[in-house]
Amino acid sequence: MGKNQDGKTPKKRSTTSALGWILWLLAALILVIIFIANQKRIASNLKTTGFFDRIFGKTPAFVENSVVVDSNEKNEVEPFTAPVSIDLTEGGSSSSDVNGIISQNEAARKNYENSLAEDAIQAANEALAAMEASESAEKEEDDGLESEEPATPEHSVAVTHAPVAASSGPTMKLKLFFMVLNSDGSLSPKEVTREMKKSDSPLTDAVNALIDGPTNAEAGQDCITLLSAGSRLLGASVKNGIATLNFNEEFEFNQYGIEGILGQLQQIVYTATAFPTVESVQFLVEGNHKDFLGEGVSIGSPLSRGSF
Repeated sequence: MGKNQDGKTPKKRSTTSALGWILWLLAALILVIIFIANQKRIASNLKTTGFFDRIFGKTPAFVENSVVVDSNEKNEVEPFTAPVSIDLTEGGSSSSDVNGIISQNEAARKNYENSLAEDAIQAANEALAAMEASESAEKEEDDGLESEEPATPEHSVAVTHAPVAASSGPTMKLKLFFMVLNSDGSLSPKEVTREMKKSDSPLTDAVNALIDGPTNAEAGQDCITLLSAGSRLLGASVKNGIATLNFNEEFEFNQYGIEGILGQLQQIVYTATAFPTVESVQFLVEGNHKDFLGEGVSIGSPLSRGSF
């Protein structure tokens, strides 16, 4: 079909061209929506891989200041085998609830300490038995040798014992989140995986590990903990995807100010939500439901990773 003076053919081509532009705009809009929804993860990946440094020699500020999260994988263990529920609908939990949680966590802590003591005793006994067996074998070997010179009191035999591995029992790998100080002075969460003795209260163990701080190996990765000095976890429970963590009053006062408070909350929330059945964290102080922590940081409702 050729062109004519009434312009029908150009009109069809114009319509086709307009439709093409609309499709391109829709595709671009979808890409923008996907980028906005995943911008934190995209920026984190760009920062981790050093994409801009390798290609352009300089990293943009929004990428450099992004939060680095190594992995979204969940822990392979459940946070509790027998969770204790806390009712927050009446302005705070009852004293019996708190006492029950404290008793549960103290019992778990004592069991853990007792198991460590038993492991140490068993390892010592195994080492002693190995030493006695080695000395007995050396003595039998010396007695079987024919020698013209009698052994003198000064004669000694150096015995080297192979190290005996202690029986540590079953272990679990927990994902913990500490903080790292970036070159621009900002703070970012840093995920580490730590192998710990398996227990019935892994969430309690994970939070206590944050309070104790990073190991030497983790500190070598520039990890620090921002939890308030003197903080102690009094109790914990998980119900309907919410982990309720009860701390002592020292938890309210952070020596690093508001940045320290935000950091300690972020550490705990990220660590708790690494468990498969935890989506958010409700904080209590001495069993009481508080609206704010420190200088106006809201903890009245459960906090998730999206709260930071």
